[in-house]
Amino acid sequence: MLTVQQAVFTVESLIGKVQQQKQLITHQQQVIEQLLKENKQLRKENEQLKYRVQELEART
Repeated sequence: MLTVQQAVFTVESLIGKVQQQKQLITHQQQVIEQLLKENKQLRKENEQLKYRVQELEART
């Protein structure tokens, strides 16, 4: 059976691990948001390039 001191240490350790996981999740959310933003921009650029290719093909 755990002593009170061991239980407190265990709980504090778990709290620390949870806080680390929360920080990691927050960071991952920021990375995901940035990637979504970049993806949106790349899709926009891709559409512009497709349109430009069509224009060039129409000239030839």
